[in-house]
Amino acid sequence: MQKNILSRQRHHEQGQTIILVAISLVSLLAMAALAIDVVTLYVARTEIQRAADAAALAAAKAIADSGVTTLQISPPDSNLTVARSLAQTMATTAVTSLLSAPAINLVAGNAPTLNTLTPIPIDWSRQGNPHVTISLKASNLPTFFSKIWGGSAASVTATATAEAYNPANLPNATITSITPIAPTSVKPWLVANVNPVDSKPFVDPSTWVVDSSIIGGPAIDLVSACAHPGPNRCHPVPNPPGALSASSVQYVPAVVNTSNNQNICPACAGTTDFEQSIECADVATSYQVLNCGGGTAQIQWDDSLNPGTPPGNNATSLGGQCLIHASSEGAGGQDVLTEPSPIFSAPYQIKQQSGTLVTTSNSIVTIPILDRVSTLPFGGGVVTVDGFLQAFINQVDGPPAGGGQPPEGSINITVLNIVGCSTVNNGANPVIGGSGTSPIPVRLITPP
Repeated sequence: MQKNILSRQRHHEQGQTIILVAISLVSLLAMAALAIDVVTLYVARTEIQRAADAAALAAAKAIADSGVTTLQISPPDSNLTVARSLAQTMATTAVTSLLSAPAINLVAGNAPTLNTLTPIPIDWSRQGNPHVTISLKASNLPTFFSKIWGGSAASVTATATAEAYNPANLPNATITSITPIAPTSVKPWLVANVNPVDSKPFVDPSTWVVDSSIIGGPAIDLVSACAHPGPNRCHPVPNPPGALSASSVQYVPAVVNTSNNQNICPACAGTTDFEQSIECADVATSYQVLNCGGGTAQIQWDDSLNPGTPPGNNATSLGGQCLIHASSEGAGGQDVLTEPSPIFSAPYQIKQQSGTLVTTSNSIVTIPILDRVSTLPFGGGVVTVDGFLQAFINQVDGPPAGGGQPPEGSINITVLNIVGCSTVNNGANPVIGGSGTSPIPVRLITPP
């Protein structure tokens, strides 16, 4: 009797395992689908953040390239309003071009959309440190689980803020804490702190205000200040160096440490350290001016080298020709700079000799500015750097007509930006933006 009862109970329990397995499979599939959706959204969030970072950096780079950070905010420079408008246009164009580029900054296979006002707003509350914030959105992301519940299409957003940092021309009220800068690949020409156009300093060492009259102004020549008793000595005349005319300013050579195998050099590179420091991109720290800011920017000047001897085909001439890929003195480089007229009405344009537009050039260099009142100690020694010129090398000058000026082998440049060091240092590590080759670092910062 008991046996029959147990048999009937087991008969009623048959098939329950199949039901449990079916329920478990549905749960497992739901969990798997949910995991797929979560991973999709996580990957999309990472992708769109990278895209926002790249877009913000592109916008900040456009701001730096516009030259607007060199202008004064107090009292306002006459070109300030026009320059800000140009910077906004350049930043907006850079971002939209980046987002529309094929196979770049894709989120889940599609380009994200700009979730920011057009033109892109720029925070100009600190003239020398403008911030640009980019917000991106990606919609209609592929999902599985959410569709079962009739959910709306998934989307993700990301925000990034970048800055173009120039310590010069910050409003006086905010100059209480300045982070120093440290550009690399600085060329070994210590240029006198005298703007030959108006005889004012490029960077005023008492107020650290930059003289912007040279921006977009006439090209000037860098002329060796060394007298010529022989090829192995530099006796600057006068001392300290200064402007020779309304279109030329003197320089003295800087001490260059031994080159290293990390430098990126063209095939035409010479054999001396000084010449190679002109020709090569120094990706290490064998030649780098650190701590520009806080009054501690120091560098050695070299009295054992005369870069102007002989008058032609000297170390500066040969190095400059190799750097800009010129066929000879006076021939110009492989790239040509076209300046807008009037200034800030349009961006500078860099073209190959063939006329093709390019976005960068070996002819763009960073040059340290020697303190204007520092008498150079004979035998070499430490001198102070007041800032940097960012300049485009137009050509290495050939022999002057009728034996005039500038001397053969001088460097003809157009000044694009000026950076002042300031004397107020917050003790932070120097900023090296991007590859470090620009005196105006571009970097991501914490979003506001």
